[in-house]
Amino acid sequence: MKDISGNKYGSLIAIKFSYSDKNNQAFWQYKCNCGKTHIARANTITYAAKNALNKNDYEIPSCGCVELARKTKHGFRKAKDTHPIYKSYRGMFNRCYNPNVRNYKTCGAIGITICDEWLNNPEAFIEWSLANGWREGLTIDKDILCNKLKISPKIYSPSTCLWISKKENSKHITNKCIRENYSTHSKLKWDYPEIFEMYRQYVLGIKPVVLKEKYQISTTHFYRLMREIEKKINDFL
Repeated sequence: MKDISGNKYGSLIAIKFSYSDKNNQAFWQYKCNCGKTHIARANTITYAAKNALNKNDYEIPSCGCVELARKTKHGFRKAKDTHPIYKSYRGMFNRCYNPNVRNYKTCGAIGITICDEWLNNPEAFIEWSLANGWREGLTIDKDILCNKLKISPKIYSPSTCLWISKKENSKHITNKCIRENYSTHSKLKWDYPEIFEMYRQYVLGIKPVVLKEKYQISTTHFYRLMREIEKKINDFL
């Protein structure tokens, strides 16, 4: 990997290597003339600077401040040029404040919010994440600490969030989903732990014929229950 530390690209100066993504693309940390830190894909910055120089533009690229000043709408310019944590931020924001997204009903609609420090400030969220265990492939979680601290309604904040694996998050959501939807299900003869265990074994690859025999359930009822659970889990995500 080429060391570009100290190189200047428009309004940015390369400070240090940050990480490589799954495609082995190098992301670097840059210092912008405005004072902000910016993390972006190195070849994207190099390409943008080369194009800008051809147009005698010495301010592009920047952390986004120059582009924002030249446009009327908010701006991280392109999803591929932004830090992947920003995508998590947008997902978190939409779950809390956009009633048009699918999972708003399990988040914003029940009072879950984002703290003032992070609200409308993705840079603060990105900086906190980099200092608190983020790595590619993890997902942001607010349930574990909110439940532990007995905070309700829950809130996304530095003191209530963790970066956890998708597997761990899926287990937590599955657990919560089944408990809330099936612990008092009048048509089922099993209690919550049995339903959770049935679904867990199904996901792990235990053959349905084995599970049907074990839990004495018809083929139609078994697959209907599994599809219903998966649909409710997807609504949580």
